[in-house]
Amino acid sequence: MAISLARYNFFISLELLKTLVAKGVKYFVLCPGSRSGSLALAAASLYRRKELTLITSIDERSAAFLALGISAASGQVSAVITTSGSAVANLLPAAVEADRSCHPLLFLTADRPLRLKECGANQAVNQQDFLRSVCRYFDESPKEGIHLISKERLKFLVEKSFEMSTNKPGPVHINLAYEEPLHPCEIDQKKVLDGWIFEGFLKDKITSSKIENVEVFQSLKLPKLDPFSLGIIIIGPWRGKAKQLLPFRVALKKWQKLTGWPILADPLSGVENDQEGLINHWDLFFSTGLFEKIKEIQVLRLGPIPPSRELQTWLKKPGKVQLLITEGDSRNLDPIGSSTQFSEGFSYWVNKLLEGIPTKPEIDKEIVSQKLTNKLIKYDLFTDDWLDKRLLGNGLITEPALARLLPRILPTSIPVMLASSSPIRDWLSYSGEGAFIRRCFGFRGASGIDGTLSMGMGLSIIMGRMILVTGDLALLHDTNGWLFSKDKNISLIVIMIDNGGGGIFNQLNINTIQEADFKEIFLMPQQVCYLTLAKAYGLKYKQVACLDDLEQAIEWSFSLSTNVLIRVCTNSVEDQKLRVSLREDLKRTLSENLSSFD
Repeated sequence: MAISLARYNFFISLELLKTLVAKGVKYFVLCPGSRSGSLALAAASLYRRKELTLITSIDERSAAFLALGISAASGQVSAVITTSGSAVANLLPAAVEADRSCHPLLFLTADRPLRLKECGANQAVNQQDFLRSVCRYFDESPKEGIHLISKERLKFLVEKSFEMSTNKPGPVHINLAYEEPLHPCEIDQKKVLDGWIFEGFLKDKITSSKIENVEVFQSLKLPKLDPFSLGIIIIGPWRGKAKQLLPFRVALKKWQKLTGWPILADPLSGVENDQEGLINHWDLFFSTGLFEKIKEIQVLRLGPIPPSRELQTWLKKPGKVQLLITEGDSRNLDPIGSSTQFSEGFSYWVNKLLEGIPTKPEIDKEIVSQKLTNKLIKYDLFTDDWLDKRLLGNGLITEPALARLLPRILPTSIPVMLASSSPIRDWLSYSGEGAFIRRCFGFRGASGIDGTLSMGMGLSIIMGRMILVTGDLALLHDTNGWLFSKDKNISLIVIMIDNGGGGIFNQLNINTIQEADFKEIFLMPQQVCYLTLAKAYGLKYKQVACLDDLEQAIEWSFSLSTNVLIRVCTNSVEDQKLRVSLREDLKRTLSENLSSFD
């Protein structure tokens, strides 16, 4: 009796997933589809045998962001399985973010065989090209069908894909053609699961040109900075592997102790709050004119640039020797275009440089950097008290006040994810040392609002109980993320700032608009009752009216083991006026007290 092609498809699918599991892929997010049926059955079988963790999602876009959150928290490859057609197109937003934020992510997409391509067949599209522009690597099964792949070719496909997604973390796409019939009967499934082997799989029938690693080793030229001259350290969002973060922190302590340089760090940098030389309110200090007095300085930039506009303006001005160090990302990460880039990691650079540096000399030069750091620390302490009085004294809920208060009332062991736009910018400016007490996550690679809730859900799978601070439009954009609430491993407290639409756009320098309505084309407020929406998804929820009620709401949310929504309402127009006045008033206040900082 002839063996059904569906059995071959199922066998190869099972071998593919088993090989990925053997390489260390643990989490698979499965989306519905017919063409991917064999992959779905294979994943379900391995899940039943407790060889992998399987999560299901009806929305491919949301699924990809959930997997991205898992990868970001674990540092390990997670995989998404989809069917063909527009399903693959929905993976692109998360692929873009994974590319820019350097997180390992694997896409397994089922496709039509070659005979159905370019002939008007239903759902047969050029999906093999959809993700190429942002993926570290692309590979595919034989175009005629995955049943023609050999064991050797399958092994290479998995090993190369895994290597390319982890060595320089980012997205990888494997496109798999499935010839019909697609769905193995119960007898075929049992045969395969009982150990049936497709003999043709063991033969190297398909010759395929292996893609060799064309990178040529070049001797590294170590760029240098003078540790005993004036300098400053600027640290952007962490973009290295999870295992590289500890050596990075150790290297930072070594370099700061040697140089005395002040540190201006992004909340997403992974820097700890006990780091010497850490300046908490540096973003506000650029408006005081303090940095304008520094004409010549060395700038050590670690990772992507933080989102501060004032910082970027300052870096563009002459008189700075800039060195940018990345954690293995050799792409140009300097939008300013004024730095030397070294991509082999900060820990490597520091340790190599320190080998050639003698003991710290007792010269006047070293006092200059420490003097700057001490002055900034005094500014910091003064500003800390000043912000408390300005933001927390009247009990009103504003976005800057939320950024100030939340880090203090949240348990220090609880990680936080900050959505792009206003929340992450306000934490940079107003949260103070609270930004570094706990690990903060965010997705500033592409800085979009897409997938915010799903990414938070993915982080929670690995991190456990955690907080997501998001805006109303970002949450609405990704409400399908609530569908993951059925997963008992997810415990997410969502603090939604409802400012009536895209409040971030009130921070744009748009004075007047001709023949258009600003609210309609930028803010886009939606007629949605978010508490009713939460109820529809079976969520617990609370409305908070003032800052005094916020701590009680946080305590209530931690008394529950389920996902929770806390809604706070703000006025984006008034909040922007507050941000402007805070900078102007702080500049005036600090200038009036300059003598006390010397």
